[in-house]
Amino acid sequence: MTRIAISGYASLDYVVQLAGAPQPGRTVLVNHRAADAWPRPGGSPTYIGAAIRRAGGADIALITWIGADLAGSDYIRHIAALGLSSDGVARSLPGPTPVCILAYDPAGRCYCFYEAAASAGAYNSAQLAMIEAADWVCLTVQPAAASRAALERISERQYLIWAVKGDPNAFPDDLRRDLAARANLVVHSHGERGFVAPFLAASPGRADRLVVETHGAAGATLTMSGRTIRAPIEPARRVAARDPTGAGDTFLGGLLAALMAKRDDPLAAVRAGEAAARDMLIARNERAAYGGEG
Repeated sequence: MTRIAISGYASLDYVVQLAGAPQPGRTVLVNHRAADAWPRPGGSPTYIGAAIRRAGGADIALITWIGADLAGSDYIRHIAALGLSSDGVARSLPGPTPVCILAYDPAGRCYCFYEAAASAGAYNSAQLAMIEAADWVCLTVQPAAASRAALERISERQYLIWAVKGDPNAFPDDLRRDLAARANLVVHSHGERGFVAPFLAASPGRADRLVVETHGAAGATLTMSGRTIRAPIEPARRVAARDPTGAGDTFLGGLLAALMAKRDDPLAAVRAGEAAARDMLIARNERAAYGGEG
C-alpha cells in the first residue's frame, strides 16, 4: 500500500451563512449556522487526506501542529471521525489551536477571518520519520522552514507534490524555485498562476513533472513534457454550493488517490479529482437541506 505524508497547517473552521454583506458599523444577521460546521476540521491536509481516505488504497499520515487545548482535542476527534490517524499531529503550539471563521454572504462571497498559530510549527522526530518513510510527500501551505526541512530529507525515490498557495511567507522566492525544480506534481489555481509560473518557467524541472492548473467550475488544464491538455467540466456536472470551502483540496485528494493507483493517466486522475470535489459538495448541500452542515 502506498504511503503518503501530507504536511501543512490545520485549523478548526466555523462556517456561517449571512443574510447580507458585512459593512462597517452595521449588524448582519446570520441566516444559518450548522451544528456540524461549528466547528469542523479545516486545513489543506485534512481535506486532502479525507478525500484519499474515501477513495481507499493508501496509508495516510497527516502532519500538522495544534495546541494542547480543548480545540486541539476537538480537531483530533473530528479527524478520527473521518478515519484519519492523529499520529503525525503534534500538540506542540504554545498558544491555542488555530481557528478560521468563514462567513458567506448571499452572493457566495467568503469573508475569511483566520487566527494564526502562536508560533510556527517545526517537525518533531516522529514527523520527520513519517516524511522519510513515505512513498509520496505532499507539501501544502505551512511554515517555510518546515517545507525546507522536508525538501532536505526526501530522496529521489519519493514522489513530491507541491500544493501551491499564493502566500509569500509560506513560499518565498527561493523555496518556490527549489520546489519547482524538485516537484513531480504542482497543483495551483488560475489565480495563483502569476505566483508560481515564473519559477516553473525558469526551471525545466523533472522529466515527469505534471502541472495542474484549476479553474473552479470551468475545469482544469494539465501540462506535462511541454504539452497542455484542457479538461473542462461539462455544465451538467457542475455543482452550485453555498459553502465551497475545501473543494480545491478535496479535488487534489481525489486526483492523488487516482494517480497513486495509476500514474500513467493524469487526465483520468483530474476527472477523479473533480468527481471527489463534486461528491463532497453534493453531500454538503444535502446535509444543509436536511438541517445538517451548511
